Amino acid sequence: MKHEKLIILFFTLLLSFFTQTLYPVTETALITNSEWICTDNSWISTKFLEHNNIKFDILQEEEIFSNLSLSVKLDETLSVVEGNLTVDYYNNDPITFDHIPFHLYPSGMLYEDRQGNIDILKVVTTGSATNLFYKVLSDQQLMWVNLTSPLEPDQSVSFRITFRTTLPDGQDRANSQGFDSNQSRVYSCTAFYPIPCVYDEYDGWNIDGYLKIGDPFHFDMAYYDLVIEIPNGMIVAATGELLNSSSDGTTTKYHYNPHYPVREMVFSASRYFQVESKVVNGVNISCYYLPHSNWLWEKDTLDAAVNSFILFNSSFGSYPYSTFNVVEAYGFYGGMEYPCQVQISESIVDQHPEDYEFYQELIVTHETAHQWWCQLVGNDQIDWGHLDEGLTCWSTDFYFDFYYPDWHYFDNYWPLDIVRTYYDTFSQPSKINQSIYDFLGTNMSYRYTAYTKAPLIIQKLRLTIGSKDFMTGLRHFFEEYRFKIATFPDLQKSFEKVIGKSLNWFFCPWFDNPYLPKYSITNVDYNHEQGSITVIVEDINEEKNAYPFAQQLHLQVKDTRQLEVLYRERVWINGTTTLDFELTKNSDAGVVLLVYESDVLVQLSSIEDTVLVYSIYSSNKANLVRLVELTVLLLAVCAILVFTVWIMRKRRNLR
Repeated sequence: MKHEKLIILFFTLLLSFFTQTLYPVTETALITNSEWICTDNSWISTKFLEHNNIKFDILQEEEIFSNLSLSVKLDETLSVVEGNLTVDYYNNDPITFDHIPFHLYPSGMLYEDRQGNIDILKVVTTGSATNLFYKVLSDQQLMWVNLTSPLEPDQSVSFRITFRTTLPDGQDRANSQGFDSNQSRVYSCTAFYPIPCVYDEYDGWNIDGYLKIGDPFHFDMAYYDLVIEIPNGMIVAATGELLNSSSDGTTTKYHYNPHYPVREMVFSASRYFQVESKVVNGVNISCYYLPHSNWLWEKDTLDAAVNSFILFNSSFGSYPYSTFNVVEAYGFYGGMEYPCQVQISESIVDQHPEDYEFYQELIVTHETAHQWWCQLVGNDQIDWGHLDEGLTCWSTDFYFDFYYPDWHYFDNYWPLDIVRTYYDTFSQPSKINQSIYDFLGTNMSYRYTAYTKAPLIIQKLRLTIGSKDFMTGLRHFFEEYRFKIATFPDLQKSFEKVIGKSLNWFFCPWFDNPYLPKYSITNVDYNHEQGSITVIVEDINEEKNAYPFAQQLHLQVKDTRQLEVLYRERVWINGTTTLDFELTKNSDAGVVLLVYESDVLVQLSSIEDTVLVYSIYSSNKANLVRLVELTVLLLAVCAILVFTVWIMRKRRNLR
């Protein structure tokens, strides 16, 4: 029997050797810098590509997109845009379509006297001009176009939509606002045409209407072409490169094309725009602003756009288009992002009278960052709005940390105290990973979670995995999902690809739990003679959350006078945690402290409560008091028993 076991062991080892030799197990390689590029699921050094003269196209895969051509005319008197949208719709989904929905957003936007609207005049096929049946659902800002035959996967259908859009006169994303009398009139034409809805595996057709909070947009990439006819004398800023222009003496036609796919086309027009431009790495960066804003915009705004563009382009990945515009507009918002173009509110000074110059720079930087997070890497802004806003807010802070090192921007990160005290201030939980509809249903604050808490968690991820891997993860995320639509789990997968291990322990609690951890030291057992100490740290909020938090905290043990540090260590707290460690024998240990440094997220009542203190002396004294109380109780019980026995004996003796 012994020899048989040895023979079996020998053949097992032999088989293992040949298996590893012929079919070696390959581990996931850690990406240690940004000089790597992903192709065919493997990582190749960009230096290798350059050395071997291998060109790597921006569109890494052979992707097919829909083609949309717009030919429109602006009537500045009526604030109307009318024209045709020619749609060559490509079905890149694994399902057959009988109809295609389109968003008609302007009727949902704010207005004062003139409500926005898209009137559909007709829908016909491009070949035979056959009328297609369509149905407009005004209350949903939606139109359904019925196809003449089922559209199979990987097939295309072409038709033309003739429409007439009235721009609203409110302070919303699309509008016509201002006056000619003071040279302030601007026409902001965004979402001004029927935009195809997105079909995905999560929601089917995404037919959400215009929402009052967040950004209600979710668009596929498509190749676009835009021809705009406007009255002579107007200056236009539009998505894409200006290919040519021609005038008939009364109006001028401008032809724009971005060359690469974009998510939509927008343009702004005014007779009074002043323009500043600078070419950076082959990209023409331009600012368009009104005369009365010259004092705020001139030079400084262009500098902010150029500096942020250079930083993000080198840090996250290449911007493929040849133009980028920063345009002044009227709106309740600070800024708004579109492909190759962003809008900055004319009312920045009114919104931030004390520090308008800082906010002008901040908003320009923020909207520039959206070119990477939201435009090039797309996402469903209704279901995953925190994805692009969280990354964009962090990128904005990254800009200030980079260009203003004396500010030590991340050392005392501005959201930290807000997030730590948010629940005690507002008595409101704050789960990040949920849709806008969830926020509306639970009364939680979307703005707080997406713009304040999310970037703080992203910065915590950076501190947790290290800046090098973090930046490599962002570049991987950008390269992997450029021209695509990403989800929040896709961001997690990109970081996991870099570090070679799961990050569920981080992403699940920090993005899905509604409450931050709230720590309490519930017990300390200290053996003075042996120097052994056991500390129990409890997360009071653990039962309210779905996942336990794990993070490192600074733990200290000091003497009874709190003058000498007897023990100092960074320890992992994973939910309710028991910590065992040794001190020098016969140490005069008096207190245990948990120190909440700037990388620790915890629920606090006050921003001053950055140290949690537990008195070992008080604990031992309390234990002694409890022991004395128990002893007294036992003595009392014994006395009662003795007295009872004495009484019973005395009664028997009396008988």
